[in-house]
Amino acid sequence: MARKVSASFKATITKNQVKGGAWLVEYEYQVETTTNPVSEIQAWSNASASKRWIKEKVQELTPRKSLKMLVTSTDLNGKPTKIVGEITFKVDA
Repeated sequence: MARKVSASFKATITKNQVKGGAWLVEYEYQVETTTNPVSEIQAWSNASASKRWIKEKVQELTPRKSLKMLVTSTDLNGKPTKIVGEITFKVDA
C-alpha cells in the first residue's frame, strides 16, 4: 500500500490599484517530500477569469474540484483587492 504524504495548494489573486490595472494570480503547489514547489504567475483582466484559471489548476494538480477563495483586502469603495485560498490534502508518495 502506498504511503500518504501531505500536500498544499495556495492561491492569491491581487488587483493592481492603477486605473485599468489587471488581476495578478499566483499559485503554489507543494508536496511534503519535495523541496521545490510548483508555482506560476499569470495576469488576468478580471477577477472571474482569474478564479476560473485557479479552478483549472486545482483540478489539474490536486484531487479536489475547487478551492474556497476569501476576500482579505478591500479598497475604499469596498471592492475586493486581494483574494486568497488554501487547501491541504493527502497524496500518494
